[in-house]
Amino acid sequence: MPDSGNFTAFSQSFPLIAEVTSPEDIGEELFAKAQEYLESGCLEVWLLFPEARLIFVNAGQRWLLLNSDEVVNTQRVLTGFSVAVSELLA
Repeated sequence: MPDSGNFTAFSQSFPLIAEVTSPEDIGEELFAKAQEYLESGCLEVWLLFPEARLIFVNAGQRWLLLNSDEVVNTQRVLTGFSVAVSELLA
């Protein structure tokens, strides 16, 4: 943080960011924001789409799509963590 204490954003993202979308969100903007997170040092991004019952995960290389009958696992952060998509979106 600058010495002045004035800042608008951190220069680096958290290692894992999960964003729950709403029907008003625009898909292209969500994926662009996720790319910004990855470029600022985030290791893994989860985009949760509760209405569609889908989760997209990106650990810096490609997007994985998971349906409600699958289990999502962390790719690079929180080694060994997994949760059923249906449980996460409940």
